[in-house]
Parts: sequence; C-alpha cells; structure tokens
Amino acid sequence: MQEEQTPTRERILESLGRGGGKGWVSGEALSREFHISRAAVSKHVCSLREEGNIIESVPRRGYRLLSRADPWAGDDARGPLHTNMLGQSSWIWLKETGSTNQVAALQALSGAPEGVVVVARRQSEGRGSRGSRWLCLPGSLSFSVITRPALAPEELALLPALAMEACVRAVEKSCGVRLEKRAPNDLFLNGGKVAGILVESMFHNTELRWAVVGIGVNVNAPHSAIPPELQGTATSLYAETGEAFSVTKLLRHILEELEEELERGEKIPRRD
Repeated sequence: MQEEQTPTRERILESLGRGGGKGWVSGEALSREFHISRAAVSKHVCSLREEGNIIESVPRRGYRLLSRADPWAGDDARGPLHTNMLGQSSWIWLKETGSTNQVAALQALSGAPEGVVVVARRQSEGRGSRGSRWLCLPGSLSFSVITRPALAPEELALLPALAMEACVRAVEKSCGVRLEKRAPNDLFLNGGKVAGILVESMFHNTELRWAVVGIGVNVNAPHSAIPPELQGTATSLYAETGEAFSVTKLLRHILEELEEELERGEKIPRRD
C-alpha cells in the first residue's frame, strides 16, 4: 500500500519553520527543494497565509515564517475560558465571512442567547464607526459577541467604552503592551491604530433587544502586510513589538475582561 505524501503546502511550511522566524528562505530555494515553479511557491505561501500562518515576504530576501496558525475551532482553540456568560453558550467559527457583526446580528434576530461568539479568520467587509471600512490584516483577530443588557437608548454609548477598557486590559495581560484609547472606539499603539470596536443594536420602542459588540485587533501582521495607503496610520502588535502572539489566547482574555466590565462597576442588569 502506497504511503500518502504530505501536501507540498505543508512541506513548505515545515521548511520555513526550520528557520525559527530568524532565517529567510528564498523563493528560488523553495522552488528547487520542491521541484515547482516560483509562481507555484507564491501560491502555496498565499494558501498558508489564508490558513492563518504569518509569513513575511521581502523582495530579494524571500520568505520568513513569523508564527504558525493558532488552532482554529473546537476546544483546543477555546481553551480555558473563565467566564460565566460570554462564550459559554455557542461559538460560530468561520474561515471567511463578510462581517462577523452581520452574522451575530442574524443570530440575535433568530433568538440566539446572550454570549454567543462569532469568530472569523478573514473578513471581506469589516466595518468601523461612521461607516468606515475596517481592513482585516493577516493574523488579525475579528470577532463579535451577542449581549442583551437592559439599557436605555441614551445609555448605549456605555458599551463601546466598556469594550475598549476590556481590550486594553486583555492586550496588556496577553501581550505586555498598553494601548491608548481614543474616542469613540479606537485603540492605538505608538501612534498607529491597532484595534477598533463597533457596537450595533436593535431596539423595540425604547427597549434594547440585543447589542452585538464587534472587536477587531491587528495582532500578527508584519509591516509588509499593511497596505501602502495605511502605512503610518495602521499598525499591528507584531509590527510594533517584533513578537508574535496567540490570537485565540487574546480572544479568551478579551471575553473575560469584557464580561468583568459588564458585571462590575456599572452593574448593568441582564435581560432574561
């Protein structure tokens, strides 16, 4: 019985991994090693990036593996989650979607309970405040969570503030850096935007039926992955620190801190 061969894509990943994030491997070297064209090498690298692997590329130097993809979906990705509500009902894991907020809103409209989490590896139609576009960089964290707090319309602005504080504390706990809060819903590091929050809600008369809290954090994108038009305005945790971080670990910490923000201090009552 013939032994099944390891896919070329995975073998390229292993070859890049032998560099330990420090050594560059040229496209020509990979082409020779695997007997494929340099164009085919480039396509395989694109596929590896889509799977969540952070691979930097620089002309005349080649490729460098910065971090492997986190486990995606299931208990391995969720890990130990110390919450009572957020993330304790159900999770929706998506490799790609238009917007996690859109998916979460549809779930909320269908009666999904508070705490449902929607996570996507890639977003094609991510949105920020005031209708702006949120570009989902490689290795970023994009998720939305359904909440059902009992808030009056004039109190809804409290949610972005709580989410911002939760993100600041979670990033400091996970990554050891302190983000700067800028109203109404942006987080900056060294002058570059690294995270954003979008809250969308539905009211019936003056009664809040649900609110979806969407959070995007640029985690492991190298400078080379940031489009030229955003250079100087957008950045990532990796670009500023030189360290790659676990996206799923950061997700768990944000959920834990967000639940704490919702429960303490303001004492927002839960809607049954």
